Order: sequence, then C-alpha cells, then structure tokens
Amino acid sequence: MKKLLFSSALTFSSLIATSSVIAGPGEPSAGGLNTINSCNTSVGDCNITPTKFSAKVYQVSLCTSNPMPTSAPPDFEGSGCVDVYKSEAGEETGDIFSDTGATLSAENITIPTPGEYTHVATIFDKDFKAASHHMVYGAGGGPVNNKRYVSTSSGGAVEGSVGDEEMMTGEFNTFMPQIECQNDASIIQRTATTGNNETYKDFLSGGESFYGRILKEDYTLATVGVGNINNGGTSTCLGAKYLLSIVDKATTINANTTGIHVKILAPEGLIRIDQGNGDGVAQGFSTHGSSMAVSVSPINSSE
Repeated sequence: MKKLLFSSALTFSSLIATSSVIAGPGEPSAGGLNTINSCNTSVGDCNITPTKFSAKVYQVSLCTSNPMPTSAPPDFEGSGCVDVYKSEAGEETGDIFSDTGATLSAENITIPTPGEYTHVATIFDKDFKAASHHMVYGAGGGPVNNKRYVSTSSGGAVEGSVGDEEMMTGEFNTFMPQIECQNDASIIQRTATTGNNETYKDFLSGGESFYGRILKEDYTLATVGVGNINNGGTSTCLGAKYLLSIVDKATTINANTTGIHVKILAPEGLIRIDQGNGDGVAQGFSTHGSSMAVSVSPINSSE
C-alpha cells in the first residue's frame, strides 16, 4: 500500500514530536503546558509554537540536484526530480500535530524509482492554518492569573483548556518582513551548522541546508513588495502563491520502500501571543509565516 504520512517536527532538543506541549521560558518543565516560546516577561507580544498546523500541499519531489539554487524559476526535470506526491488542485494535510499525523490521497502518491536522491522539494500554498494556547507567566516564573488562553479562528484569545484551540489562517508572503521584497525577502538559505540556524538546527542534520522560495502562480520568484519598513513597519511580497521548500537531504529509495514519511517544521514564531498589559489576560493570537521546511524518510515494507 502506498503511504505518504505527514507529521510535525519541533526545534527542541532532538525531538520529532507527536506532542507539541513543551515548557518554555518562565514555566518549569515539570507539569508545564506552554509551548516552546520566547515570552520572558508578562507584557507585550512574544513568539510561541503552534499546537495545531495544516497546510495545502501541491507537490513533494525527490531530486538529484537543487531544482532552484538561484532566483531563476525551478527546473524540476533538469534536476532529476521524481514526484512522490502531486495534485494540481492541492490537498490539505489536516492537523499534522495529531497523534496519527496526516495521510494524503493514495491516487496522488507515487513510490519513486529506487536510487539515491540529494534534495527534497515541496510546494505548499502560501496560506496555512495554525493554532496555539498560552498562559501568561511573570518574570519570576509563576503564572500571573492561572488562566490559559486558546486561539479562536479569528485570532482572538478566550479562556480554555489545551485542545480547545481553533486554527486561524496565516500567510507565507515574506521570509524577512523588515526587508523590501525586491531585496531578496522572498528567497532564503539556512544551513544547520552556520549562521542563523536556531530554527533548523534540530530539524536538519549537520551541514544540511534549507532553501525557501516564495513563488508567484507562474513559479517565478515574487520580487515586488508592498508595505513600508520605515518606523518599525513590515513589507510583504505581492502576487505570492506558493512556498517552495528545498532541503539538501540525502534519501535512499530501495525495492522495499512502500511510502514516504514527510516531516514538516512548524517552529516557534509561526504564532505570536499578545500578552496584554501584565494582568495575565491574553489579548489575541496572530500568525507569522516566515519559517517552514520539509524533510523526508522512506517507509519500508516492514514498517
């Protein structure tokens, strides 16, 4: 039976997570329920981690070279790419943080030819869905009011329990909102051992790189922006339709391969919480698409 299993991966220790409930700063790990976060005070906005995440997938390919190493349009054929999954209309994964992950339609799945592949290329829709929850902690480490807030579909925050959170819609329309789109905000490279690697260091093996590309409907790079980066503003890329994720991950397919396990990185910062003025009452949640990557591993007949 052909299988394409999607699941979550968090950048925490060496964890490939089926659970996204991990303590963050200001909350002890024993009994802690907050996600990984950067909330070191009880006021203002801070980054947290999704507890639910869904994306629309159009294509997952294994390639023998990078299909888009520069700003030129992707060349899947010339890069020896074979499709593991392809859907012209795209298909929603459903919540990848669920206990079983998410499995897409079998008719769109192909077991690739046995061989050695060097890159994984995945095309997502720019739109995604995500949810989270949060309890505000003070700088001293204790909860401010012992109330947990969960996201609503409109980005609001209401009192609730873990599992009550609703997914809201977000967009991947820039990798660097403080840079004008025409100045390469729609193209990014991160390596697991150098530079700005915190997001990817536990998702990729040493030396592996993530290449992100924001593409228009014709698969050319989005290079025209809107927005004003002056005075703390942000800019986004106009005409964005797809997010292309490329990871230079060696993958071996053999005669026993019956499917592909696709692991999606949905990291801290994909959601932010507005913690309010310090009274412990969260004011709202917001999505911020700037980091997402994909890796794969074969599923063999014995698994």
